[in-house]
Amino acid sequence: MADVITVDRAHWLGFRWRGHGLDGRSHTDVLDDLLLLGFQDSRQGGAKQSLIQRTSRIGSTGVATAISPDGPLVSLWSVRGAPHAHRAAHLDFVRDALGPRESDEGGAAHVEAVEAVAAALKAVVTAPTSKAEASSGVADRVPAALVDCPSCKARHVPDALFRAAGRQAQIVLGPQEQRATMLHPAPDHPQERIGHPRLALLNAYLRVNGPTGRTLFRDWIEGGTEAVAGLWQELGGGLVRVQIDGRRYDLPEALVDAVRTAPEPSGVVLVPPNDPYLRQVDRTLLVPDSRRRKEVWRAISGPGALLVDGEVAGTWRYRRGDHEVTITPFTGLAPAQRVKAGKSADLVAEASGDDQPAVTWA
Repeated sequence: MADVITVDRAHWLGFRWRGHGLDGRSHTDVLDDLLLLGFQDSRQGGAKQSLIQRTSRIGSTGVATAISPDGPLVSLWSVRGAPHAHRAAHLDFVRDALGPRESDEGGAAHVEAVEAVAAALKAVVTAPTSKAEASSGVADRVPAALVDCPSCKARHVPDALFRAAGRQAQIVLGPQEQRATMLHPAPDHPQERIGHPRLALLNAYLRVNGPTGRTLFRDWIEGGTEAVAGLWQELGGGLVRVQIDGRRYDLPEALVDAVRTAPEPSGVVLVPPNDPYLRQVDRTLLVPDSRRRKEVWRAISGPGALLVDGEVAGTWRYRRGDHEVTITPFTGLAPAQRVKAGKSADLVAEASGDDQPAVTWA
């Protein structure tokens, strides 16, 4: 690699702000990349909350109803086994980009286990089925060695394996019924062909996030060390070393000018706890203050983040029962910034189909 290139942190923030579709302008290419990577979902509608801060519609469908077993977006166990919203046309891509290989950690035995459970899931989930029913049906169809769960002593496929197999079987998640997770067979939807899916995933990640490192990408994807090293080798001479605030990262040379000349970010947005802007990043670089990092990334019941001009400037929570969004800024905000935060809070409620909420400043 050539000499280290220094990039101003403000330009790095500006590149990510635009790459994450938070600059107030709709960019089809940006949304396409973000949906390749997926928006992490939750029972609180995290994916919808992320999407509605970036766009009002997916094609002709409003964001509030866009994630459905029939598409245009579907929720499935994806990156790290967590539910993510992707385009229905990208089910094959997600399967191939994240599927296990014999060269990955776990080796051939893990690949065989995932394939066996995936085949069983396809046989069981032919119509909307609760996760508990599907688990029981799968346990009766796979080798006994796959249903011994050491953590709870019960007879079922361990959850991590079950989710990995669900992704490979292209099982999608539907609305809960009586608090039960509902599984649906893959929708009958034409699939977009994307060559070299694993490398395409990394390239989308770099286009969205700019400078990154192997460890950051590996932790996000929960991939094997050797597999991620292999992807870096495929990029090879196309990478350059970049330094931001004394921290070093890798970046495709083709993106250097775009990062170094990116306009400084401008805007106020509320994003949910697992929004890509918070997930796909070096947390220390994004939030240098360790006390603030602890407030933003809590292990249990983490808050959403108040973003102001690219910076994490506070936290927020939506209490649907009270119909109230409480925003806790780290420092004072200008009146115009508070107005913009209030409009973003309205979108938080709209994503859930709720009316305009009250906004409380803590």
